[in-house]
Amino acid sequence: MFRNYFKTALRNMRRNKLFTGLNIFGLATGLACSILIFLWVQDELSYDKFNPGAEKIFRLTSRITNTDAAVVPGPFSEAIKEEIPGIALTTRIKTDEKVVTIGTRKFNEKHLYYADTNFLRMFNYPLLAGNTANVLLGPNDVVLTEATAIKYFGNAGAAMGKSIFVDNDIKGSGFRVTGILKNVPANSHLQFDLLLPIQNYDRMMSKTEAWNNFNYYVYFRLADAVKADAATVQMVEKQINAIRNKIITGSNAVPAVISAQRLTDVHLHSNLMLDVDGQGNIQYVRIFMVVAIFIIFIACINFMNLATALSGTRAKEVGLRKTIGALRWQLTGQFIGESMLLSFLSLIVALGLVFIALPFFNTLASKSILLDLYDPLLVGKIIGITVLAGLLAGIYPAFYLSSFNAIKVLKGSMILKGRGSFLRNGLVVLQFSISVILMISTVVVYNQLNFIHNRDIGFNKENLLYINLPEVGDLKDNTDAVKAALHASSGIGDFSIAQNLPTDLTGGTQITWRGMEKGEQLIIYKLGVDEDFLKTFGMKMVAGHFFSRDYKGGDSAFVVNETAVRAMKMDPENAVGRIIHVSGRDGVIMGIVKDFNFKPVFHRIEPLVMRRKESGDFLVIRTAPGSFQKTLATVKSCFQRIYGENPFTYGFVDQDLDHLYTAESRMSRLFNVFSALSIIISCLGLFGLATFSTQRRTKEIGVRKVLGAGEAGIVALLAKEFLRLVALSLLVAFPVAWYVMNQWLRGFVYRVNISAWVFVAAGVAALLVAFVTVSYQTIRAAMANPTRSLRSE
Repeated sequence: MFRNYFKTALRNMRRNKLFTGLNIFGLATGLACSILIFLWVQDELSYDKFNPGAEKIFRLTSRITNTDAAVVPGPFSEAIKEEIPGIALTTRIKTDEKVVTIGTRKFNEKHLYYADTNFLRMFNYPLLAGNTANVLLGPNDVVLTEATAIKYFGNAGAAMGKSIFVDNDIKGSGFRVTGILKNVPANSHLQFDLLLPIQNYDRMMSKTEAWNNFNYYVYFRLADAVKADAATVQMVEKQINAIRNKIITGSNAVPAVISAQRLTDVHLHSNLMLDVDGQGNIQYVRIFMVVAIFIIFIACINFMNLATALSGTRAKEVGLRKTIGALRWQLTGQFIGESMLLSFLSLIVALGLVFIALPFFNTLASKSILLDLYDPLLVGKIIGITVLAGLLAGIYPAFYLSSFNAIKVLKGSMILKGRGSFLRNGLVVLQFSISVILMISTVVVYNQLNFIHNRDIGFNKENLLYINLPEVGDLKDNTDAVKAALHASSGIGDFSIAQNLPTDLTGGTQITWRGMEKGEQLIIYKLGVDEDFLKTFGMKMVAGHFFSRDYKGGDSAFVVNETAVRAMKMDPENAVGRIIHVSGRDGVIMGIVKDFNFKPVFHRIEPLVMRRKESGDFLVIRTAPGSFQKTLATVKSCFQRIYGENPFTYGFVDQDLDHLYTAESRMSRLFNVFSALSIIISCLGLFGLATFSTQRRTKEIGVRKVLGAGEAGIVALLAKEFLRLVALSLLVAFPVAWYVMNQWLRGFVYRVNISAWVFVAAGVAALLVAFVTVSYQTIRAAMANPTRSLRSE
């Protein structure tokens, strides 16, 4: 019996090559999209789970006034280990950027971590050489990743015992390589190239200063016997806050509430100030999971409609099988089996499409995902998706076909009626609704990203070239020499030396002022600049004046932004001249700068204070349009005269700003691709319905032509049915798309409004695509010879 069913299925596929090809292509495309999205989601959800006991590892975070930060004071690491019995292990790290010297070569390392000795006991970063118990014990130890060791010494084995020099300390003994790590996994939220002992970062400071210095990432692991449930975490958080409140009290204490964040939540559930780079977003994971479900569902609907379109060719087969004794459940099983066969044939095609598309997909998503068919868990999930798709796609056609009346079919009196048309039409409406929702979402995402890129952020970001300045000798003497060299060079426009770039500031401090209310606290961002900063960036003052070479009190004066004035509840008209206390010093507000964005536009503009600082880490130059190469060559020549062989690294402020929205840009690109594919699959479904409809109405069309109906009128008659369905899908899609995209836009403080033209354009596009799709079948039916359809009448 099964052999007979299999042969029958193959014959039907050969007999209807076009429909079989459309079925397999549509379902394969849907499966391929779903597999790609599934691989991406699996990668996002896998972060940090390679660590043994990851569910018991937590990171401390802090809430300072209204700011959530990923950093806490360093003394927490020892204090909580000693005073909370349920904590088995703690570690702390600090990120930094340094110049590393190997012989005559220099490297600007942006992923350098200071870590304590427990770091490699807490996390599973295996050593290729060295001993976990011995590395990072001495102040001159250094641990390199395999890739870094190869970069420095040619091969990893040769690096052991060698010395490197950090921060241009080439006169000292340097740091000795005591360990080589395997390269850090891509699904680790911590990404580093070398580890230095944390005592090299620690500074002598009072207890109050140490407990107010929010500058470390601190992790802890619960003991094996302790449950990592919500109640335990809440109790530990309460104990942690009690420790700090007991140790540091008084008006000098920075008000903060400490929380514990699960290690496995760091990558997807963090939107914290001062966090490590490269964090994901759980919202996008959920969005693409829904997209994957939508696409596979669209493909299944397409499959159903194409199957019912062929029902007329299978009617006599059903009648004959029923006549010779086949039961309905046997016929249902046969048709579901055929659906499963097509589903697995589609899977083979889908896997080929995935292998072809994966490099392109990895480029779009900035991933290194592999399709490992030797992973039984992954293979099981893919097969499960395929079986589910086969059942979902085949169950309705199976019940529909098996319901035919044998006597009526064999007598020829059973014409394909509109039975079930309500369900088929409803599926097409749902199918196109999903496609239109994705289409509108794509446009809204594009508009939001375009708005971000072109929004006035309070300064002119175009043509701003910056150079990283290394710390060599007396920093002030070096920066003075740089300024003198640039002033002496022709063709150099405005330039400034700043402590940080105003693209994603992270450093904050506590500020107090005369007249503040009791118990009031304010954490403010800070930025060290020189007197040319305002002019170079094209910012504007709203009151007072900026730093200048002629102003003698520059070291005891501050410039604040408009938001800071409002936060201190001062009147902008008389705020200039008020005394404030920032970073251990009193000073006067000498000016108020117009608000500008120094954080991504997910965040509101926050309070900022600027102070004069002659030295800094960045040289920023306003280049003239078209003169970039000449300016760069001049600056590089000046740099090499002053800093010798130190790495010359540069960037552009506008590119850095764009980098802040990398995740949104990736989402936009992926949305474009999946939206286009969903429309293509939906069109296949509409094509199937058009085939079914014209097949059912063949004699009606013949009669109309005999009675004098024109071809254009018949095309309009047939197309109207489908366009009505698409129009109905617009009524369903528009409110859903509006709601979904408004929810997404809430994540942006500064955002676009969803314009009516977006819906109009999507509607017109959907109707046009639908008309083009059904035109082939309707025109073909309208031009057919009516004598063929009416010869038996």
